[in-house]
Amino acid sequence: MDVMELTDIRQRAVALIQETGTLLEMIPQLLDRSEEMKTQFEAASKDSEGLRKEVAPLRAELQQLRAEREEMSDGLTVIMNEILRLTSNAVALLQPSERRGSFRREEPPAMGNGAPARAAATAPGLAWKRDR
Repeated sequence: MDVMELTDIRQRAVALIQETGTLLEMIPQLLDRSEEMKTQFEAASKDSEGLRKEVAPLRAELQQLRAEREEMSDGLTVIMNEILRLTSNAVALLQPSERRGSFRREEPPAMGNGAPARAAATAPGLAWKRDR
């Protein structure tokens, strides 16, 4: 080994010792930081457990409200269908009837087999012109 290699090894050893000193100084800081993080984690765990306990009844209530909403929706659907049916019935009753009145004459029968005179005589408005 020559002098250059020994000097290079010595310089690297000194650099490693200095770096080790720096790392050793950081260990207490890291341990302190680790304790802080552990304390924060425990506090967050307690908070999350408390929130979980609060959320469980809220979820149950939400499920109940959804079921009630579904029941109300079904009930309203039944009511609206009944209203629609009653409205349709009322409209049908209020529209003019297709039935013929008792004084109205019927339409002339279809022409065929030599019945034109009889058909003409029974046509509406021509009843007075019957053959005698």
